[in-house]
Amino acid sequence: MRLGAIVIVFLTAAPAAAQSAAEPARFEIGPYFGVARHSPVGTHLGVTPDRDHVFVGVHAFAPLWSSHRVTLGFAPDAVPLLVVTNNPVYVTVTTLDGERFRVDSGERGPVVGFAVAPIGFEGRLAFSRGWQGFMASSVGCVWFTREVPILEARRLNYTLEVGGGLQWRYRPRTALRLGYKFHHLSNFYTALANPGIDGAVFLVGVQQAIGSR
Repeated sequence: MRLGAIVIVFLTAAPAAAQSAAEPARFEIGPYFGVARHSPVGTHLGVTPDRDHVFVGVHAFAPLWSSHRVTLGFAPDAVPLLVVTNNPVYVTVTTLDGERFRVDSGERGPVVGFAVAPIGFEGRLAFSRGWQGFMASSVGCVWFTREVPILEARRLNYTLEVGGGLQWRYRPRTALRLGYKFHHLSNFYTALANPGIDGAVFLVGVQQAIGSR
Protein backbone atom coordinates (compact mmCIF):
# COMPACT_ATOMS: atom_id res chain seq x y z
CA MET A 1 0.00 0.00 0.00
CA ARG A 2 2.79 2.43 0.91
CA LEU A 3 4.60 1.77 -2.38
CA GLY A 4 1.36 2.22 -4.31
CA ALA A 5 0.76 5.58 -2.65
CA ILE A 6 4.25 6.71 -3.60
CA VAL A 7 3.66 5.76 -7.24
CA ILE A 8 0.33 7.63 -7.33
CA VAL A 9 1.92 10.76 -5.89
CA PHE A 10 4.81 10.45 -8.33
CA LEU A 11 2.45 10.37 -11.31
CA THR A 12 0.15 13.18 -10.20
CA ALA A 13 2.22 15.67 -8.23
CA ALA A 14 3.71 17.74 -11.07
CA PRO A 15 1.89 20.93 -12.08
CA ALA A 16 -0.26 20.85 -15.15
CA ALA A 17 1.98 23.42 -16.80
CA ALA A 18 4.65 20.77 -17.18
CA GLN A 19 2.50 18.96 -19.73
CA SER A 20 3.45 21.42 -22.45
CA ALA A 21 7.03 21.76 -21.22
CA ALA A 22 8.15 18.13 -21.57
CA GLU A 23 10.11 17.27 -24.71
CA PRO A 24 10.05 13.97 -26.64
CA ALA A 25 12.07 11.25 -24.94
CA ARG A 26 15.27 10.08 -26.61
CA PHE A 27 17.63 7.17 -26.15
CA GLU A 28 20.15 8.04 -23.45
CA ILE A 29 23.33 6.52 -22.08
CA GLY A 30 25.90 7.69 -19.56
CA PRO A 31 28.21 6.83 -16.66
CA TYR A 32 27.39 6.98 -12.98
CA PHE A 33 29.16 6.59 -9.66
CA GLY A 34 27.52 5.20 -6.52
CA VAL A 35 28.47 4.57 -2.89
CA ALA A 36 26.75 2.63 -0.11
CA ARG A 37 28.04 2.52 3.49
CA HIS A 38 27.46 -0.08 6.19
CA SER A 39 25.16 -2.69 4.63
CA PRO A 40 21.87 -2.76 6.58
CA VAL A 41 20.51 -5.95 8.16
CA GLY A 42 17.41 -6.99 10.05
CA THR A 43 14.30 -5.96 8.14
CA HIS A 44 16.04 -6.23 4.75
CA LEU A 45 16.74 -9.17 2.45
CA GLY A 46 20.45 -9.40 3.26
CA VAL A 47 21.88 -10.44 6.63
CA THR A 48 25.54 -9.46 6.13
CA PRO A 49 26.58 -6.33 8.09
CA ASP A 50 29.45 -3.84 7.78
CA ARG A 51 30.03 -3.96 4.03
CA ASP A 52 30.47 -0.90 1.84
CA HIS A 53 29.76 -0.78 -1.91
CA VAL A 54 31.35 1.24 -4.69
CA PHE A 55 29.72 1.28 -8.15
CA VAL A 56 31.23 2.54 -11.41
CA GLY A 57 28.53 1.87 -13.98
CA VAL A 58 26.78 2.79 -17.20
CA HIS A 59 23.02 3.42 -17.34
CA ALA A 60 20.96 3.33 -20.54
CA PHE A 61 17.40 4.45 -21.19
CA ALA A 62 15.29 3.61 -24.26
CA PRO A 63 11.75 5.09 -24.25
CA LEU A 64 8.92 2.63 -24.86
CA TRP A 65 5.89 4.85 -24.23
CA SER A 66 5.33 8.50 -23.38
CA SER A 67 2.59 11.07 -22.83
CA HIS A 68 2.93 14.81 -22.21
CA ARG A 69 4.53 14.31 -18.80
CA VAL A 70 5.14 10.59 -18.22
CA THR A 71 7.69 8.40 -20.02
CA LEU A 72 8.21 4.68 -19.50
CA GLY A 73 11.31 3.00 -20.85
CA PHE A 74 13.69 0.06 -20.91
CA ALA A 75 16.64 0.81 -18.61
CA PRO A 76 19.49 -1.75 -18.43
CA ASP A 77 22.71 -1.22 -16.49
CA ALA A 78 26.31 -2.41 -16.80
CA VAL A 79 28.74 -2.08 -13.89
CA PRO A 80 32.35 -2.69 -15.04
CA LEU A 81 33.51 -2.19 -11.45
CA LEU A 82 31.62 -3.18 -8.30
CA VAL A 83 33.66 -3.23 -5.08
CA VAL A 84 32.43 -4.74 -1.81
CA THR A 85 34.65 -4.06 1.22
CA ASN A 86 35.41 -6.05 4.36
CA ASN A 87 35.19 -9.46 2.70
CA PRO A 88 37.09 -12.46 4.16
CA VAL A 89 40.41 -13.35 2.50
CA TYR A 90 40.85 -17.06 1.81
CA VAL A 91 44.04 -19.13 1.65
CA THR A 92 44.74 -22.65 0.43
CA VAL A 93 46.25 -25.08 2.93
CA THR A 94 47.66 -28.56 2.37
CA THR A 95 47.32 -31.38 4.88
CA LEU A 96 50.04 -33.96 5.61
CA ASP A 97 48.37 -36.44 3.26
CA GLY A 98 48.37 -33.91 0.41
CA GLU A 99 44.73 -32.84 0.55
CA ARG A 100 44.23 -29.18 -0.35
CA PHE A 101 41.36 -26.98 0.73
CA ARG A 102 40.60 -23.30 1.29
CA VAL A 103 40.05 -21.64 4.65
CA ASP A 104 39.36 -18.17 6.01
CA SER A 105 42.72 -16.53 6.77
CA GLY A 106 41.21 -14.20 9.37
CA GLU A 107 42.09 -11.15 7.26
CA ARG A 108 39.57 -8.86 5.55
CA GLY A 109 39.76 -6.94 2.30
CA PRO A 110 37.81 -5.63 -0.69
CA VAL A 111 36.56 -7.88 -3.45
CA VAL A 112 35.83 -6.65 -6.99
CA GLY A 113 33.27 -7.79 -9.51
CA PHE A 114 31.62 -7.09 -12.86
CA ALA A 115 27.84 -6.76 -12.98
CA VAL A 116 25.12 -6.51 -15.61
CA ALA A 117 21.41 -5.82 -15.13
CA PRO A 118 19.88 -6.54 -18.55
CA ILE A 119 16.28 -6.42 -17.33
CA GLY A 120 15.45 -2.93 -16.13
CA PHE A 121 12.59 -0.46 -16.45
CA GLU A 122 12.28 3.21 -15.59
CA GLY A 123 9.40 5.65 -15.29
CA ARG A 124 9.89 9.41 -15.57
CA LEU A 125 7.71 12.38 -14.75
CA ALA A 126 8.46 15.83 -16.20
CA PHE A 127 8.17 18.67 -13.68
CA SER A 128 9.38 21.36 -16.11
CA ARG A 129 11.38 21.65 -19.30
CA GLY A 130 14.62 20.87 -17.46
CA TRP A 131 13.60 18.68 -14.50
CA GLN A 132 12.34 15.09 -14.32
CA GLY A 133 11.73 12.69 -11.46
CA PHE A 134 12.37 9.01 -12.04
CA MET A 135 11.69 5.61 -10.50
CA ALA A 136 13.58 2.52 -11.69
CA SER A 137 14.06 -1.16 -10.99
CA SER A 138 16.25 -3.90 -12.46
CA VAL A 139 17.52 -7.46 -11.99
CA GLY A 140 20.84 -8.94 -13.06
CA CYS A 141 23.95 -10.75 -11.88
CA VAL A 142 27.48 -10.02 -10.67
CA TRP A 143 30.67 -12.11 -10.92
CA PHE A 144 33.27 -11.53 -8.17
CA THR A 145 36.92 -12.55 -8.05
CA ARG A 146 36.19 -14.73 -4.98
CA GLU A 147 33.21 -15.99 -3.01
CA VAL A 148 30.95 -13.30 -1.54
CA PRO A 149 30.20 -12.70 1.25
CA ILE A 150 31.65 -15.90 2.81
CA LEU A 151 33.54 -18.97 1.59
CA GLU A 152 30.41 -21.18 1.55
CA ALA A 153 28.68 -18.76 -0.85
CA ARG A 154 29.50 -18.21 -4.55
CA ARG A 155 31.41 -15.87 -6.83
CA LEU A 156 28.31 -15.55 -9.01
CA ASN A 157 25.51 -13.64 -7.34
CA TYR A 158 22.18 -12.29 -8.53
CA THR A 159 21.10 -8.69 -8.03
CA LEU A 160 17.86 -6.82 -7.43
CA GLU A 161 17.57 -3.05 -7.13
CA VAL A 162 14.88 -0.39 -6.93
CA GLY A 163 15.18 3.35 -6.48
CA GLY A 164 14.54 6.83 -7.80
CA GLY A 165 15.73 10.39 -7.96
CA LEU A 166 15.93 13.54 -10.06
CA GLN A 167 17.34 14.30 -13.50
CA TRP A 168 18.25 17.85 -14.53
CA ARG A 169 18.81 18.60 -18.21
CA TYR A 170 21.33 21.42 -18.05
CA ARG A 171 22.10 21.21 -21.78
CA PRO A 172 19.76 20.30 -24.66
CA ARG A 173 21.14 16.75 -24.85
CA THR A 174 22.91 16.29 -21.49
CA ALA A 175 21.44 15.73 -18.03
CA LEU A 176 22.76 15.38 -14.49
CA ARG A 177 21.30 12.43 -12.60
CA LEU A 178 21.04 12.27 -8.78
CA GLY A 179 19.40 9.38 -7.01
CA TYR A 180 19.16 6.56 -4.52
CA LYS A 181 18.67 2.83 -4.96
CA PHE A 182 18.27 -0.17 -2.69
CA HIS A 183 20.63 -2.86 -3.98
CA HIS A 184 20.51 -6.54 -2.99
CA LEU A 185 22.85 -9.33 -4.02
CA SER A 186 22.78 -13.02 -3.12
CA ASN A 187 23.33 -16.41 -4.77
CA PHE A 188 19.61 -17.26 -4.58
CA TYR A 189 20.23 -20.46 -2.61
CA THR A 190 22.50 -22.03 -5.22
CA ALA A 191 25.32 -22.56 -2.68
CA LEU A 192 25.71 -24.01 0.82
CA ALA A 193 25.18 -20.53 2.32
CA ASN A 194 23.19 -17.54 1.08
CA PRO A 195 23.62 -14.64 3.55
CA GLY A 196 23.09 -11.86 0.98
CA ILE A 197 24.22 -8.23 1.15
CA ASP A 198 22.07 -5.09 0.96
CA GLY A 199 23.20 -1.61 0.06
CA ALA A 200 21.63 1.84 0.38
CA VAL A 201 23.30 3.40 -2.65
CA PHE A 202 23.52 7.14 -3.34
CA LEU A 203 24.51 7.87 -6.92
CA VAL A 204 25.42 10.66 -9.31
CA GLY A 205 25.70 10.36 -13.07
CA VAL A 206 25.44 12.03 -16.47
CA GLN A 207 23.01 11.02 -19.23
CA GLN A 208 23.72 11.87 -22.87
CA ALA A 209 20.87 11.80 -25.39
CA ILE A 210 21.57 9.91 -28.61
CA GLY A 211 19.59 10.22 -31.83
CA SER A 212 17.61 12.92 -33.58
CA ARG A 213 14.40 13.08 -31.50
